[in-house]
Amino acid sequence: MRVSVNMAMSLDGKIATKARGPVKLGSAYDSRRMSEIRALHDAVINGSSTFRAYPYPLHVQGKDLLRERRSRGQSAQPISAVVSSGLLMPRKTPWEQEINTERWVFCGKMASEARQRSLEKSGVRVLRSRAARPQPKEILKAFEAAGAKRVLLEGGGEFNSSFLERGLVDRIHLTVTPLLIGGKDSPTWCEGAGFMTGKFPRFRLAEFHQEGDELYLTYEHL
Repeated sequence: MRVSVNMAMSLDGKIATKARGPVKLGSAYDSRRMSEIRALHDAVINGSSTFRAYPYPLHVQGKDLLRERRSRGQSAQPISAVVSSGLLMPRKTPWEQEINTERWVFCGKMASEARQRSLEKSGVRVLRSRAARPQPKEILKAFEAAGAKRVLLEGGGEFNSSFLERGLVDRIHLTVTPLLIGGKDSPTWCEGAGFMTGKFPRFRLAEFHQEGDELYLTYEHL
């Protein structure tokens, strides 16, 4: 199982303002690059905070990319997945109403059963953990059981860090955009408890590309 992260950030490492609403950071080129990266994966997943800001299916855009997926024997779109421990998700979103993309949601053991039934009526596969919060390893195990070989994480920072802290991330794609957001309460792409001195995970720079004022960086875990 290969696990990657894909995020766009400001010059100061932020992914949103402290209000945590949707912020458009990258250019049209970045949007295309995001689809190229998604197209290589079997599932794309984000946490509940990111989902509330952007409650849409995590689609691949571009007929050429969709053709390439079919030529590799993949489904037309990757699984679009969300982790929401309590299933406290907005209702009747474009994601929930989507019918042409496989949708999964991972929840905790105390999540509303009524909300689970509502999602399942919409064709969503709900996977309930025995724990209060779904754990990264059980999430990956569920994807692996379904035949997925490559999983892409798309935020937010707490969600990304839950995988990074367990050493489960193989590759990181970062777009650095020429903007400043600022604010000590503005989220970054990697948050969580942080790493101890002397135990910082190390990655090597595998790819580097400049497009206008944006930088595209790909790091591989050592």
